[in-house]
Amino acid sequence: MSLTCLRRPPLPARPLLLLSLVACLASACQVHGWEHTHGSDHPLAGRIVAVDSQSIVDEATLLAALEAADFVLLGESHGNRDHHRLQAHMVDVMGASVSGVVFEMIDAGQQATVVLHLQDEPGDTIGLGEALDWSRSGWPDWSYYEPIAAAAVDQDALIVAGNLAPEAVEQLMADGIVALDPRLVDRTGLAEPLAPEIEGGLLSTIDEAHCGFAPADLLPAMVDVQRARDALMAERLETVQGNGRSVLIAGAEHVRRDWGVPYYLQRLEPDAEVVTIAFREVDERLVAPPVDLPYDFVWFTPRSQPVGFDPCDAYRQQLQRLDAKLAAPLGQDSSAG
Repeated sequence: MSLTCLRRPPLPARPLLLLSLVACLASACQVHGWEHTHGSDHPLAGRIVAVDSQSIVDEATLLAALEAADFVLLGESHGNRDHHRLQAHMVDVMGASVSGVVFEMIDAGQQATVVLHLQDEPGDTIGLGEALDWSRSGWPDWSYYEPIAAAAVDQDALIVAGNLAPEAVEQLMADGIVALDPRLVDRTGLAEPLAPEIEGGLLSTIDEAHCGFAPADLLPAMVDVQRARDALMAERLETVQGNGRSVLIAGAEHVRRDWGVPYYLQRLEPDAEVVTIAFREVDERLVAPPVDLPYDFVWFTPRSQPVGFDPCDAYRQQLQRLDAKLAAPLGQDSSAG
């Protein structure tokens, strides 16, 4: 479904954010309590760092920085509930200045499902998860994301699908960017090579995200997929901006200023004001600024897992079991006790 027909009528957005800021100051703008407790006593837990000035700022200062923003990008760790609570909080306090909220987690082919469900069941964001068959999506439970969708609906903002459909990813992996809509490629500059240092950083990040197990010959195609996702999310943000601001809900790697969605927004809207906020779990190796991360603001939270937890361990064990099974003699199940 084309998003052009979903544009919201122009709104007097900027004064509305100022009113939200005043209300926020009155309430101290706090989201009390953490869902996760690992590292809750860390010196940076709950702190917001302005990367440009390397200073710790309060939430009112953060909101003031959003006053002139056309696009607000909220980057998360997918499995951390506190990140989703803060994302919902930010959508709520930005108020009616938000024209649309783009979700990385919703495939572009599901846009019609979102629209039709909310037309048939206005305000039913709990039921939206079932309509989207969320339990089969591979993302964390819909209860993580439903408060963000509810905050968007409460502000009369559009909920926008931002991800490539699975079949589009398959075609892209097989055929390269020629499989994409040529208008998206042309408008966002996807056919243009990245600077070597940027491409190298992106390759390394993708490899690390796959625990070093991604086949080397597939990494270039995986870079194409990452770039295409970022370009599509940028286009969706631009499409629903209207006279307000559009907000992105995505993994923190997608909101990086060096090679993420801002890279393509710069091509689409060179004069637009983009503000990126990454919600990051505290790290025992970092207890105070400087924070050398490619965002405008970093909002630190407790971790969803204890110190020493390695998300790649389960992946390694799974591969080891598979290798053992493949190495077993024909007809013998190596997993038998």
